[in-house]
Amino acid sequence: MPGIVGYSGCVLRRLAIPLVACGLLGLLDTAHYGYYLHDSGQGIDVVHAFLRESPAWFVWALAVPAVLWWGERFRLEWPPRIRDVFAHLAGAATAVLIFGLFPTLAEHAFGYARPTQPLWDDVTGGFAYQAPKGAITYVATLGFGYVAAHAERSRQLLQLRIELSKAQLTALRMQLNPHFLFNTLHTIGALVRDGSSIGAVEMIEKLGDVLRRVLRADGDLEAPLREEIELLRAYLEIEQVRFGDRLQVAWRLDPLSESLPVPPLILQPLVENALRHGLSRRARPGSLMISSRIQDERLELVVTDDGEGLPADLEA
Repeated sequence: MPGIVGYSGCVLRRLAIPLVACGLLGLLDTAHYGYYLHDSGQGIDVVHAFLRESPAWFVWALAVPAVLWWGERFRLEWPPRIRDVFAHLAGAATAVLIFGLFPTLAEHAFGYARPTQPLWDDVTGGFAYQAPKGAITYVATLGFGYVAAHAERSRQLLQLRIELSKAQLTALRMQLNPHFLFNTLHTIGALVRDGSSIGAVEMIEKLGDVLRRVLRADGDLEAPLREEIELLRAYLEIEQVRFGDRLQVAWRLDPLSESLPVPPLILQPLVENALRHGLSRRARPGSLMISSRIQDERLELVVTDDGEGLPADLEA
């Protein structure tokens, strides 16, 4: 029983939009036919107009899920396949049949047909009058279905890209944090061995500040450059304790660039590589510069150092 109830609820949700849309179109056709009756001198009969025009729309509303399935089953592409073309010609013919036949049948069923007019003449006249509406309705339903399906696929693709970006960012954090934590804890241990308890406490506070900033941004795909710079300053304060006088840091930041959004941790890997592969290998002091500017409506971030550089025998 719960399965039947759940299935019924799913069907009703899928039919809700078609029923509402087709109901409004049925009312529009009712008003149009009512005006036709008035203009032809027959007087305004709202019940007659409603019973004649609405049944076809409600039948079509019930058929919309099948039409959308048919559109996906025989999806039109370029160049179109013969099989798909004939399938949609059959679908359009079905729509013409619904809109051409039901108004006439409704008039005869509810007693509004002219007694002198044979049924066959009413049917053929109805088809001639309603055929364009049926074909246009079929094409419009397919079009809305394709647009909705494309929007849903785009939403799913965007969600997948967001999840992938989060996974990549998490992997980057997992790669960077252990190395950084190892160096920081090693420095704290050295300060404790040297009896510098105040320096060790300050390092622990700075480490906590860095970790707090990293964890606070967890899950965010973008952050203002200002926040990344604050994280980088806290990170470099720790590194400067480790490097001592061998590290000089310079900042050249365009104030207009600091509010622009950037991916999290976009600068820290560059700075860490500069420290690890450029400056840590030399005994004499070195300098590191972080700069940002807006160039040709693009944000340009640059990290430079005067370290040893790449080995001469490194293959490109």
